[in-house]
Amino acid sequence: MKNIEIKICTKCKKKLPASIEYFNKQKNGKYGLRSTCKECNKIYVKQLSSTDEYKKKHRERAARYRANNPLKTLETNRKSYKKHRKKNNKIRREKYNNDPEYRQKRIELEKIYKESGRRYEMNNKPVSREKARIRSAIRRLDPEKKEWDYKANAAWRIKNKDKIKKLESKKRKELYPSYIAHSMRKSVKLLTPEIIETKRLIIKLKREFKNK
Repeated sequence: MKNIEIKICTKCKKKLPASIEYFNKQKNGKYGLRSTCKECNKIYVKQLSSTDEYKKKHRERAARYRANNPLKTLETNRKSYKKHRKKNNKIRREKYNNDPEYRQKRIELEKIYKESGRRYEMNNKPVSREKARIRSAIRRLDPEKKEWDYKANAAWRIKNKDKIKKLESKKRKELYPSYIAHSMRKSVKLLTPEIIETKRLIIKLKREFKNK
């Protein structure tokens, strides 16, 4: 049986087996290990990383890295988001429901984002629209989710009757494609831009004759 070498931590002075279970690796250290044990090293790193000076330097290093490696940073962020999405969404939902200050902050930020036009710009991209369509199609295949969506939409419509009424009025007044398609008893997807524009002109003419 091979004898296990004993190593003394220079910080806590504990005698521990000289293995990577108790010590981190270090090429030029005795037995190829650090002089301090993992527990002491954790405490040291925690204390160091909590200082304002360290935080400032870390932010500066991170900012430089992101500026020099935009594509790599984007890919890393995507992987991280995909890996921790369910966990993070659950934490955010709980915080949103239980913390009024956080909820108000999110509402205000969302309002600013919408007013800037960025929300519409992001959602209106062809790629974004296609992704949303695929997500909706997959979701509708699940009977439980489909029923939940139906109930949630019904509840929202009841709660926002005035808002829906104003939106429908705006669509009718400004002749949205969806309104034109509805008047023709057709789906928007089946109508070309030329047909929509022609029908729009016809409706405008009819309205002018009616007003006169």
